[in-house]
Amino acid sequence: MAGAFLLLALSACDLLGPSSSDGPGFLDIELLSPHGPEGAALFELVGVEGLSGMTCRGGSVFYRNHGDTARVVVILNDPGTIRFRVGTANVRRIPEVTVLQVSGEDDSLRTSLSGHGVTVRSEKESREGGQ
Repeated sequence: MAGAFLLLALSACDLLGPSSSDGPGFLDIELLSPHGPEGAALFELVGVEGLSGMTCRGGSVFYRNHGDTARVVVILNDPGTIRFRVGTANVRRIPEVTVLQVSGEDDSLRTSLSGHGVTVRSEKESREGGQ
């Protein structure tokens, strides 16, 4: 009986915790590079729900989506940390993000993507003021 109560209590905590913040918002995606500053990168996002646009500071972002999959190119004005923001209909659904290509500070393609990765953070839209 105590085990069943504990399971029920843990389930309730999961439903009420931070993971319950579904709805529209933003995903902040950042390239992790073992080389430091990069110039550009190509990503594939699978599982994006209700894509509503992308932005990037200090550069340009271009994307093409089909269904729940998007290809994203981020080109920085000056080499640095590659970050971009994705508007989505459901911040609780985190897409699978794959790094397909990266160019270094000198704009030449990296011959290996070993050590590259991404972080994805979600931010729910404010109910009062939009963003």
